[in-house]
Amino acid sequence: MVEEEQKYEVDDAYVLPDLTATAPAGGRVRALPPVTLVARYLDTVDLRLARAGASLRHRKGDELPWTVKLPTGTPGVRHEISRPGPKGRPPPELVELVTVLHRGAPLAPVTVVRTVRHAYEVCDKAGAVLAEVVDDRVTVLDDSGATTDTFREVEAERKAGDSELLDRIGAVLREAGARGGSFTPKHVRALGETAQADPDLVAPAGLTAEASAGDVVTEAVRKEIRRLLAHDPLVRLRAPAASGDTAVHQMRVACRRLRSDLRTFRPLLRKTWSRPLRDELRWLAGVLGAARDAEVLRARLRRTADADPLSPLDQGAVDRLDEVLAQRQRTAHAAIDEALRSARYLALVDSLVLAAERA
Repeated sequence: MVEEEQKYEVDDAYVLPDLTATAPAGGRVRALPPVTLVARYLDTVDLRLARAGASLRHRKGDELPWTVKLPTGTPGVRHEISRPGPKGRPPPELVELVTVLHRGAPLAPVTVVRTVRHAYEVCDKAGAVLAEVVDDRVTVLDDSGATTDTFREVEAERKAGDSELLDRIGAVLREAGARGGSFTPKHVRALGETAQADPDLVAPAGLTAEASAGDVVTEAVRKEIRRLLAHDPLVRLRAPAASGDTAVHQMRVACRRLRSDLRTFRPLLRKTWSRPLRDELRWLAGVLGAARDAEVLRARLRRTADADPLSPLDQGAVDRLDEVLAQRQRTAHAAIDEALRSARYLALVDSLVLAAERA
């Protein structure tokens, strides 16, 4: 699930405006009963998840209390994945989704956020919820339950509507005095400046006309490392990449291009550093390759079967061949899952993060 929302800063005196005008013709705004939400956020000691724009939380009262949120590269837009589970034990699947961020470091509670929420649904004439606006009064609690901070914010989240609806709602909120600040999640605001520091993974910065050979190497390495690690959770979820390709394909392409870059720039690199990295990338690309090959073969089978409508192939035979390839694909995905859970992969991720920092 992809979550798209806009946040606004407001003070205690702010009065939420009437949002009726933002609903389409025949629609209405429906007020929901207020609720109190208590969320406990887990992170590493040095807040690797928060600094990367991600989170892992348990929120009391939710049908699926455990949630991971992952950045997409677009402010205000995040992947949101929720699962059931007891309070003190995060689901392994969700812990694995943030592997490239925690890199094996222990996850423990870092802050508790209590929110008193008043929510309003903007609906169309059929009753479908197009957007939800929430007025949140937030209390940050320490381990003893004592209050360490309070603040208030308003969020507008897209549901079945479009982004233009969020913009219309935002205009009404700002006209009433709301301030459209930077997108800062509640737990990051609660954790303070440390949570807003730079992430461990150094991003590519772009090249200038005066770029040196070293700058070109650094940019190329950081670009492909970023691509590889960004697609890790999508591969685990079997989710498509933003480009429309499969995440397996994008992750494999990143491995191959990074290996190619390391080979191309070999005269400028230390062999003792680049050669082991290339070897490990070859291993990972090989694991990903089996699943990718099955994907390609299945797509090619369907295209071939539909190529000549005047002389169609036997559909039963096509389905049987496709099932053979599907089973091969499932087996390959299981091998990927095993590889991504391994100590070898964790070591590779650590090496990649360090390479992006020192390249």
